[in-house]
Amino acid sequence: MRVAVLGSSGRMGAFLARYFIDKGCEVRGADPHGARRGRAGGLRSFRTNSEAARGCDFVVLAVPMGRTLEVAREVVPALEPGSTLVEISSVKGETLGELRRMVGRRASLLSVHPLFGPALKSERAMKVAVIVSKRGGEEEAARRLFPEARIIPMTRREHDKAMGVVLSLTHLVNLAYAGAVARLLSPKEFMKVSTPNSSMQLTLAQAVLAQDAELSYEIQANNPYSREAGRAAVREIERVMGLVEAGDRKGFEEGFAKLAREYKVDERAGAVVKEIYSAAEDAG
Repeated sequence: MRVAVLGSSGRMGAFLARYFIDKGCEVRGADPHGARRGRAGGLRSFRTNSEAARGCDFVVLAVPMGRTLEVAREVVPALEPGSTLVEISSVKGETLGELRRMVGRRASLLSVHPLFGPALKSERAMKVAVIVSKRGGEEEAARRLFPEARIIPMTRREHDKAMGVVLSLTHLVNLAYAGAVARLLSPKEFMKVSTPNSSMQLTLAQAVLAQDAELSYEIQANNPYSREAGRAAVREIERVMGLVEAGDRKGFEEGFAKLAREYKVDERAGAVVKEIYSAAEDAG
């Protein structure tokens, strides 16, 4: 199988290029900096996206979300009949419809979202959301690319709504946490007196900050469901703060217990605490 990874010099693109090389695929990449053509580490590099895409079975758009349509316009004329253009954006939005119109009958379009990052160590942890349509065939195509992954079929709307919570809200809350901590304590002061819970939370915030700022912004700005998730977070903070400021111990404890039941914390409380302490020790 011949696969082109456009954006192969980026973090996710480099991960996918290595992944497909390890699977025995012939992998092509395009260097946006105009490096010489060549082969390194099993990756055959081309100067342009169109050159890399020509003759491939799958062409993966591993580029920043803001450049997805631009690169697609460049490579669609080079797609082989019967080939598949693969887009991996974290937010599908209106881009997916435009890509479908662009590709037309020339090739197939596969929209997936790898629910993991380039630091993934085990293929057993792979989860891939696959956007399905009435014509079908998307799950089978995704399994050709990611045979070990857990394939999760979703509609475009289901995907973006879920990512409004899983990605947008997670980034937002951790950015707010890191910002609030920085206003009150230096990182050194924080870590001197941190508890396992707080260490774990700061580690999560640092994990978000370690990612690309452009991607984090696009996750917030391009997903209409991120606003709903953000407003829900603000309402929850205001609700809890309101109970505390009003001295409503009963209301606070009832709300706390309700959430604990909803998340079934009692059933695995010991395991949860053990995981947090273990992660905090590793981070420390």
